[in-house]
Amino acid sequence: MAVMVEYIITFTSSHHALKAEQVLNEAGWKPRLIASPRAISSQCGFCLLLADNNECALSEILTTLSVSYTHLYTRQSINGVRHYAQQD
Repeated sequence: MAVMVEYIITFTSSHHALKAEQVLNEAGWKPRLIASPRAISSQCGFCLLLADNNECALSEILTTLSVSYTHLYTRQSINGVRHYAQQD
């Protein structure tokens, strides 16, 4: 059984989150704006969720597109429990 890894990007403001969503959509990524999970601290209360992407490529694209973010997390469901790990 394959484990699906999702990526969560947090921001300092909702403006940055919305701008990042727009930029990533235009670049062909499919981010979803969600409320920040309780297990993750986000200053603005929103974050972007990206399903099963390559973390290295994601970090590079965020830098290339000049996306201002605070942290990058992975999220995995293990036995029905969501686990978060900060990647930066």
